[in-house]
Amino acid sequence: MRVKLNLAVSPSRRERYAVAWTVPLALVALAGLAFLCRTTAREFTEYRNVHRERVRLEDRENALLKAEGDLVKDFERPDFRGVSHQAQFVNALIEKKRLTLTDLTAKVAKVLPPSVHLTSLSFSRQEGDRVVHLVVSSRSETALENFLTNLENSADFKDVVLSQGFEQASGATGPPTIACTARYVGGE
Repeated sequence: MRVKLNLAVSPSRRERYAVAWTVPLALVALAGLAFLCRTTAREFTEYRNVHRERVRLEDRENALLKAEGDLVKDFERPDFRGVSHQAQFVNALIEKKRLTLTDLTAKVAKVLPPSVHLTSLSFSRQEGDRVVHLVVSSRSETALENFLTNLENSADFKDVVLSQGFEQASGATGPPTIACTARYVGGE
């Protein structure tokens, strides 16, 4: 008698789905692997570029440090040391200086009416005061009077004294000219 016995186990539902999903999951995993490889290659290329740039900057920094060291060595030489001390002394004097000609001229220009022209400007120290001597000219005496009023009302100038009145500069044909002196108090 012959008995037929089938010892094979029928695949379960899970095994059937596992076999069916093997190929699509393998394709998705392969695509993910390709994406990761591509990203890794891009990041590695970027890393190499950044590394090259860093090395280039370090070389430049080293070259600048060497040049600075050479300049410091040159600067420490005795013949340059005297020049350095003189330059530092001059710079210290400039920093201590409170009044510059450009500042004074700018403040005088603020009080000048448009039709008045500055002919002469000088500055001196008298008895601890800073005194400005001005000579101005204009076509009209009214403009000169406006200048004197502006000068007296200015916060930068005090004690305005007219040292020469309205006179013709060169005979009867020249414009009227005045000379005045004022104590400069600006910049204190």
